Amino acid sequence: MAQQAGIETRGRRRALIAIAALATLIYLGAAYAVDSARIVAAINQLAWLGCGLVLGLSCANYAVRFERWRTFLARLGHQLPFGRHLLYYLSGFAFTVSPAKAGEAVRSLYLRRYGVTYSQSIAALFVERLQDLLAMVLLASLIVSDRPVYRPLVLGALLIVLALVWAATIKVLPDVLERLSGRLRRPRIVRLLWAMANLLRSSRALLQPRLLILGTVAGVLSWGSEGLGFYVICQGLHVNVPVLSAMGIYALAVLAGSAAFFLPAGLGGMELVMTTLLVAQGAPLRVALVATLLCRIATLWFAVVIGIAAAQTVEIGPKSPALEPAP
Repeated sequence: MAQQAGIETRGRRRALIAIAALATLIYLGAAYAVDSARIVAAINQLAWLGCGLVLGLSCANYAVRFERWRTFLARLGHQLPFGRHLLYYLSGFAFTVSPAKAGEAVRSLYLRRYGVTYSQSIAALFVERLQDLLAMVLLASLIVSDRPVYRPLVLGALLIVLALVWAATIKVLPDVLERLSGRLRRPRIVRLLWAMANLLRSSRALLQPRLLILGTVAGVLSWGSEGLGFYVICQGLHVNVPVLSAMGIYALAVLAGSAAFFLPAGLGGMELVMTTLLVAQGAPLRVALVATLLCRIATLWFAVVIGIAAAQTVEIGPKSPALEPAP
């Protein structure tokens, strides 16, 4: 029975990987259809060196975030083989095109083989999201001084992140949830409250001041590198945007996409804000649209392609010498 359930779960994961691949092809096809001639011309203007630099900066983003992730799991008492752990981490990118990027939690299924509980891996993902949002707020402040209309979005995101950090660090909250579960008779709600209590305990361990500061700095460096890649794209298209403004535009667009959490990877919201801000900087609309599409291909969809490759490697490769499954 357990073996059949495992086969069914693996089948569903492979179906999701195929859907992610199809979504990538659809987006790339749609982007090419918008203005194929200008996109090809833009890629030629960037040349091999420019394209390599942009993709290299995206890879730097993934590398810094992975090292932060390893630090999280080490803090929770887990050390995994480097190569296997890297594949597990990157495989989550295959499911980035899901509402609020919730699909990246697929890592939990893989990490469970090494004794990492679901509450621990989900807590690491939750804290990663909080620190990334905080980093994006800091980066977005680079453009808000020029575009005060977006100040409420940045301040709202900052308040939400700080409120979540505060809530996750309340020491007594997990005990309160456990006591509450003891008074209820519905098994599903009881299990949910216990899971939330365990998640909050693990999150609290990852939100200690030192880790919070280091993780946020890592977020600024990682996402700032993608903002720098956006600047390189703008320069290749002769869009006169200062480097700090380009990084601020990128971060503000990501925040806008995060606000539309019900959309897969913020699709639509991020493109709209990024294009609008570029036009406000003096770029022609069609050039701004091409720059936005190239940025999304080099960041979001490049990550999805890497994630699909990593997930396929995990699925078809030899199984890891796992520990006893964690509860």
